[in-house]
Amino acid sequence: MLKKLASLVLALALVPVAAFSASAASAPAAIKVEYNKKAIVFPDQKPVIRDSRTLVPIRPIAESLGFDVDWNEKTRTVTINKGTNNVRLVVTQKIAKKNGQTINLDVPAQIINQRTMVPVRFIAEALSYKVNWDQATQTVLIADEQSSGSTASTEKPKDNTTEQKQEPAANAANLIDRSSIFAKTITIASFGLYRVSGTVEPGSDVTVTLEDKSFEVDVNSDGTFEFNKDTYDGIRNFTLKVEKGGKIDTFEGEFVKN
Repeated sequence: MLKKLASLVLALALVPVAAFSASAASAPAAIKVEYNKKAIVFPDQKPVIRDSRTLVPIRPIAESLGFDVDWNEKTRTVTINKGTNNVRLVVTQKIAKKNGQTINLDVPAQIINQRTMVPVRFIAEALSYKVNWDQATQTVLIADEQSSGSTASTEKPKDNTTEQKQEPAANAANLIDRSSIFAKTITIASFGLYRVSGTVEPGSDVTVTLEDKSFEVDVNSDGTFEFNKDTYDGIRNFTLKVEKGGKIDTFEGEFVKN
């Protein structure tokens, strides 16, 4: 009787262990990041996959690469500096600025667990490092551009994603008079007044996007337009989208501060 009781107790004790082991075995492997074959440590938020894109915490990676990282809570802007290189990106925007030049991101930077997360391609395209993906070990491999000899796939790490869709070439058109576009901002207390004006093809539909919000703009019969918006201070970039007859033209610019 005592032997049967002991066997029953042992069996019950092993049930949660077995369940835990099965659960752990089915869990996906954690994504790791290495720089020149040395692991980068993430003290809190780990890399994740969101919408089939690998997102990594930018601060520990950038600092491991020798960059200085600054965060502006008010404008939700990350600034990354190293030598003469300056990179800026705003959370929720799908563009970044490197030395004044626009870089398009697969997905916008976003906040997860109070950490700014960026698509891993940002490391290659904005910080100019070689980035590979080792599928077998679920590891993002970062290396200096001059480094060579990696046996990992040379494809950019997308974790079984599809390429970002681009507007078909047939839809491209010159609907915007780029030389006429002027954008300025004025700060009053903690508010910002934003104005974008210029000339587009008459009869076009015009949309101005500030961060993640888009606004339709009236166009005059001669193609001129003027967009005005007051909101919080700190927005530095805008996107102008013009459509007519199935054709699309876009323009990305920065506000000039008065």
